[in-house]
Amino acid sequence: MSPLRRAAAFLALAVATFMAGQQAGLFATPGAGGGISLGSGISLPSGPTTLSEGVVGLPAQPLPLFAKSGADRAIVALTYRALTRLDVGGAPGPDLASAWSVSEDALTWSFTIDPAAAWEDGTPVSAADAQLTIGLAGELGRDGGYWEALTVEVGESDGALIIRTPRPLANLPASLGTLPLLPAHLFSGSAAREIPQLEAAAAPMGTGPFRVVGLSSSAAAFQRRTDLLAGDQLALSAATSDGGTNRVEAIAMHFYATPEDAMNAWSSKELDALVGLDWESSATAATSFGARAELGSTVFNGIAINLRPRTVLRHPKLRLGLRALLTPSQITNAYGGREVAAPVSPLSWGWSEVPAPVRGSEYATKQLLAAKWKFKEGVWIDADKKPVSLEILTLPAQAFPQDAAVANQAAASWSAFGVPTVVAEVDAATLTERLATGNFDLAVLNVDVGIDPDLYPLLGSAAVLTGGNIVGIQLKELDSLLNEARQPVTLEVRKKALAAVQRWCAANNYLLPIRFLARELLIAPRLTGVTPLLVQEPETHLRDVLSFRLAAE
Repeated sequence: MSPLRRAAAFLALAVATFMAGQQAGLFATPGAGGGISLGSGISLPSGPTTLSEGVVGLPAQPLPLFAKSGADRAIVALTYRALTRLDVGGAPGPDLASAWSVSEDALTWSFTIDPAAAWEDGTPVSAADAQLTIGLAGELGRDGGYWEALTVEVGESDGALIIRTPRPLANLPASLGTLPLLPAHLFSGSAAREIPQLEAAAAPMGTGPFRVVGLSSSAAAFQRRTDLLAGDQLALSAATSDGGTNRVEAIAMHFYATPEDAMNAWSSKELDALVGLDWESSATAATSFGARAELGSTVFNGIAINLRPRTVLRHPKLRLGLRALLTPSQITNAYGGREVAAPVSPLSWGWSEVPAPVRGSEYATKQLLAAKWKFKEGVWIDADKKPVSLEILTLPAQAFPQDAAVANQAAASWSAFGVPTVVAEVDAATLTERLATGNFDLAVLNVDVGIDPDLYPLLGSAAVLTGGNIVGIQLKELDSLLNEARQPVTLEVRKKALAAVQRWCAANNYLLPIRFLARELLIAPRLTGVTPLLVQEPETHLRDVLSFRLAAE
């Protein structure tokens, strides 16, 4: 990717827009050094078409690529757009890009910018906006260097964007849906480190379906824009007003410094929705008022098994036996989430049903005996006639109680069955070193498989060298399945390929699946039209706000 230019450049219209906002009292004048500016005493909207949403966290830098808090991410989700729009399962559809295609060799993508898309100041969205944003994402090293590997060009025709990739990237359209664009006419020529301090970064000025009309450290006011895109109109049609419901036309957003403050606001029935509480707190809050809506996480939680040569659990029957003794429902009952049999979220477009694991000690006994283990004097003896014992690595329970709970539940079940298992709580540096060197039996694993599930970095042969494949498995047949699921073809074809990967994972148990982590949204009885949604960050559920409905008062 060509280096970004370093000279700062701003359009007079953008400056005028910002000054008008100051004069209207919406934003305070920024101090020396730029950065976000927060006014005080703003007026929040109310009424039958206003959504009142609470967010845990205070605004710091509500700008794509630089958002620091839950409040920042919520503001960005409402006021900025990406090239693609993700549906409830994470599948991409048109947004700022009205169409796209990929070359026959799957290395060149062509996108067409919707000519109706415009920034709040009236500047048309251009391919240069995407070029800038992807370049900055690469400069910042976001997503493990994913963006840095792309070459982005502005096409010859109006609205034409060309992205070249080093290898086929089926997940590019969905990944672009997680990258809201920044305006090139405000930030072109600036290095990434400079942008948060620029005057143009002091107030959100985006392309999203809502615009900020007031912002303070404790609240923000949003108004729905009138120049909505085709996808917005489709979303609104799903929220057709009738005699009993209204579409969302304005949003009053409240920011809370602590979960306790947010829970107090919820218990006083001041809000239609609240995001940012942990699973236990949201469960407690819902007992007094409202209900919970699932925001599906992309983070897979399970137990990784060391499968390098001469390790104790290489025989597949042993892994089946150990899996049969686990009770993931104990974890989901205590900490929430969805119990799974493979590392793809049930809320994802790519999920396919696989056979449920067989549970119970009788089945476990059959599997261990089939692996030539024997039960003698209360313990299991391996095929070499040696007593078996195991160790599970996890991060410290004080800071990571959920991981420790997974490890302790497994250790207790296996020890009671005759396979003595100890839990070793280690710090992050030690855990990383032991996983990288293969010095472990089992380890509790949390891995983000992405909004568009890609399991090659977790199980592919080449990923052993890069550190993602910590189990150490290297099989050509599995690689073939993983690579087929990465090819840029239709979602229907990819779903079949992902189904084959999930069946393989469920049958071979290189990872003992527990769950996908829990993220939830509290909703009041007045709010309807909220469906389970797959998100990388809980605040990004607001991408679906145009389909929400509010009960008429």
